[in-house]
Amino acid sequence: MTDLVQKYRQILRHAKGLTIYNLTPDIAEQAAALRAKYNLRTPDAIQVAASLHGGATIFLTNDRGLQRVAEINVLVLDNLT
Repeated sequence: MTDLVQKYRQILRHAKGLTIYNLTPDIAEQAAALRAKYNLRTPDAIQVAASLHGGATIFLTNDRGLQRVAEINVLVLDNLT
């Protein structure tokens, strides 16, 4: 394992305020529905579905294309400055 991978793993496992969800069948099904509805890329659909599953009300990204998702308030970082 490279040093960079280890650093990311350390950050993700110990970051305050960050929750990591396993990909459950419910999340996968919701991701598939979001992917179909909005023509999202699979990783994006999974992240949005997991966020919704966790009760998030805001999805922070720099991908302007995700603003079309109506199920969650999408904030684009570049628009915040």
